[in-house]
Amino acid sequence: MGAADIVPGVSGGTIALITGIYEELITSIDRLNLGVLTTLYKQGFRSFWSAINGPFLLPLFLGIMTSILFMSSAIDYLLVHHPIILWSFFCGLITASILLLIRQLEKKTPTTLLLLGVGFCIAFGITLVSPAGNSGSLFYLFCCSAVAIMAMILPGISGAFLFILLGVYEEVLETVRQMIPVLVTKDLAAIQSVYSKVVVIGLGIVIGLKLFSRLLKWLFSHRREETLSLLIGFMIGALPKIWPWKKVLTENTTENISPFHYANDPQMSLALAAFVFGAISLFLVQRYAQQQ
Repeated sequence: MGAADIVPGVSGGTIALITGIYEELITSIDRLNLGVLTTLYKQGFRSFWSAINGPFLLPLFLGIMTSILFMSSAIDYLLVHHPIILWSFFCGLITASILLLIRQLEKKTPTTLLLLGVGFCIAFGITLVSPAGNSGSLFYLFCCSAVAIMAMILPGISGAFLFILLGVYEEVLETVRQMIPVLVTKDLAAIQSVYSKVVVIGLGIVIGLKLFSRLLKWLFSHRREETLSLLIGFMIGALPKIWPWKKVLTENTTENISPFHYANDPQMSLALAAFVFGAISLFLVQRYAQQQ
């Protein structure tokens, strides 16, 4: 999930959905409130740990944070030097995810098909929006983080891409990259600058997650098939964003083109191999998830 959330166009929520932990994730996040502090005070740590579903959330968030901290540079390198292979891998992963989730829909009614179309239109429309400029404000960074984290737990809508649209993607990625190196410099001004952004981003993420998880929990409890259809539509609508072959129009905008019209080496063989590897990875992860 952490690696997926770094890549613009890919959602960590997609990974959660295809591995079967999505509903437990949003339910566990919804259970995090001030009331659990009362449980800690009155009943002790063991009851508190059980109330917040700690055995699930701790390894999950440690995995996400570890991936973001240690893979952000690698993902950034692949985006710059091997974009076709990276996009092809995720394209295969998400295409296979869509096919798998459609098979899991128990009710294919006009309503679910309509919601699938609505989800497609929303996600596809987001991919067409032009990126904004960077405001440089900590409050703006907080708002962007709250909005982006909502997208990160929605399959198909990329939080990283929303960061790009809002003009803060590079700032957020650079902040994450500098968290450890800046401590080595012992430059108090630099440490304050980086970690003030870390705190603001973290607060935005926590508040955004809490507000949105309750809505998602209610939807899955009362309208599961309809909600799943909408999420699948989101994933289908996001596919054009991760098309491997792009033509750069401006610094922040690209246009999808045929690999046969790609100006450089289209790397067709490597792209196909990465696509197949992505699809196979999905089915291996999904099979492993079913065995747990």
